[in-house]
Amino acid sequence: MNISNLSFSALPPINVPFRYFISASLFLLLAVVLMLITGQELWSSRWHPNMLAITHLFTLGFISMVMMGAIYQFLPVIGGVGLSKPQRVANIAHSLHVIGTLALTANFLWPSTTLKYSAVLALTVGFAYYLSAIARVLIKKLSQGYTIVGMRLALVCFVVVIFIGLLLLIKTDLLIQAQQLAPSALSDLIQGYFFTDKSATDLHALIGGFGWITVFIIALSGQIIPMFHVTPKVPELIAKYLPSTLVLLLLVLIFASVESFIGQLIIGAILVLICSYGLVLLYILSKRKRKVLDTSIQYWQFSSASLLVISVLFFIPEQFYNSLLNANKALLLAWMFGYFYIVSIIEAMLLKIIPFLTYTHLQNLCLANFSALQYLPHMHELLVKKHGQLLFKLHLCSCFLLILSIVLPANYWLLCISMLAEFCCLLFLMLRALHLYRLTLIKMNELSTE
Repeated sequence: MNISNLSFSALPPINVPFRYFISASLFLLLAVVLMLITGQELWSSRWHPNMLAITHLFTLGFISMVMMGAIYQFLPVIGGVGLSKPQRVANIAHSLHVIGTLALTANFLWPSTTLKYSAVLALTVGFAYYLSAIARVLIKKLSQGYTIVGMRLALVCFVVVIFIGLLLLIKTDLLIQAQQLAPSALSDLIQGYFFTDKSATDLHALIGGFGWITVFIIALSGQIIPMFHVTPKVPELIAKYLPSTLVLLLLVLIFASVESFIGQLIIGAILVLICSYGLVLLYILSKRKRKVLDTSIQYWQFSSASLLVISVLFFIPEQFYNSLLNANKALLLAWMFGYFYIVSIIEAMLLKIIPFLTYTHLQNLCLANFSALQYLPHMHELLVKKHGQLLFKLHLCSCFLLILSIVLPANYWLLCISMLAEFCCLLFLMLRALHLYRLTLIKMNELSTE
């Protein structure tokens, strides 16, 4: 492991990132239960209320939850500066994130003004508090330039995604107010330009997937892959310009119709750029110094290969999906991008972050009492290799069954069983590492009192 130029002096308490990670796994399990209850009709349309609820449980409850939790840890390690009061920020931001996500999910299932504005209030205040705390750190001149710049761009995209999402939630009330203020002009402008359901929702999803999530992954992977897997660095030209190029293309997409030729061309260009980065990752991973079996590497390889397939499928006409697969192209590609690519990378990162995070905190405690080193567990004890392999195999099974369920919805229950096993396994890995941390901490504390 290459940890040069990294700082471990300002780590937040271990419960800060772990509360995000564990909550994320629980949201996944909730999504699977809802998927099981809904049945095969879930795949009939991307606009099905239960589909919207499940999608946000994945994106807001799992993906964003893990990424936001990881930022607490990566800012001090990569940037050298942490939040001044991470515990307080996490207590408030995480609680509001959980409440807001649950309220939003419930509002999709049982629409009501109370649930809607509870979600708006909790998510707005929670995200505003979290982002303002992170922004105070990111505006400083930090080390690891390209990684920090990429993280800044990703968070800007996150702000845009939140803004569009909140507007979509309260659009009806805004239109009523606009009609009262200027019945013909203002309301037509709002409804025609922004509040057309499909265009606004597409922007919300695309900026979230390509901006907030993918730019964050690119920024972070350029640092953590060489660190964890002892590979060559990502070429400087790519690390420096790819995140900003993606954000610029998304900015152009905001002013072009997503369904137009220009819009589709921009999406295609973004996919090609992301695929190019995936190929670069495959190359540098092949040049790693230690050619040993590593589940995290298998995840990265699978996600990069999946991107190539998704890009090819994107350029195939929609008639092919309707006639041969009897599947909705947008629904199929969105779930493939989210599950084959994003969830794969999130799980790959967690397989490295969880043991590294636990080990680093315990190692720091040993600095005050070197005799406590005798109780310091090995990295592989904190996350057993065969457990990681089991998670990866379950993930591959879920990926296959996801495609099968979209094409043949009657098989949805197989997907639910596979996902339930996968996410229970992920939760088990987290709880096991945290349990070992607490057991080791008790032994170290007993030693210090002797």
